[in-house]
Amino acid sequence: MSTETGGEPSTRPPEAESEFSHILDEFSKRFDRVDWVEVAATVVLSLAVLVTAWSAYQAARWGGVQSANASQYAGHLIESSEVSTLIETQLEIDSQAMSTWLIMSADANEQGMRLVEERFGDTLRPAFDAWMAGSIDGGIPPGLPQDLPEYEAGFEELLEAKAFHFANATDATAMAAEANRTADRFVLITVVMASVMFFAGIGTKLKGRTIRITMLVIAGLLCIGAIAAILSLPQQPVQF
Repeated sequence: MSTETGGEPSTRPPEAESEFSHILDEFSKRFDRVDWVEVAATVVLSLAVLVTAWSAYQAARWGGVQSANASQYAGHLIESSEVSTLIETQLEIDSQAMSTWLIMSADANEQGMRLVEERFGDTLRPAFDAWMAGSIDGGIPPGLPQDLPEYEAGFEELLEAKAFHFANATDATAMAAEANRTADRFVLITVVMASVMFFAGIGTKLKGRTIRITMLVIAGLLCIGAIAAILSLPQQPVQF
């Protein structure tokens, strides 16, 4: 009868001990026969597939961000252009109205002058009143209403709207460019991962342990570098 540790007699039958030892020996032999290069290559290939899929998804998402910002850029640019056209149109209207008023003033056509004054826009009226306040003995003041600060103040809201749309257009084009660069980086990671899959896959088909390990090391280094790169990039959340 055999004994266990501590001097206690074993209750396990000799046949069971023999079978247990045989199982351990068989498992040890199989463990020694495992091709660890192939196992490691399988792990690297699995990581490469996952990272490639994620990189492709992120590249597509950032491409969508680029398109959205490009659309916003175009929209704000159009709005800014429309405001600029409105400002130029109003300047032309005010200039024509003031020219007509001056002609009627030279002809001493007071009724025509009043009719023109009644049709002055909100941009010209404050400046015209301030201009006329500088009249001496009822004569025509020097210069033009358009030369006064009050006239520029009449365009303040339009100028603010133009600046707002122009600033947003600038921001949108900058964000579109950054999104494009980010998408390109994810595409590059996808290309690197394709190289990882090549080296890891071809390494399992070659003969010679040294060359197989060399291929695996190259694949592993590229995989680690690509994973580090992908972690350093901004990520878009998953959407269904």
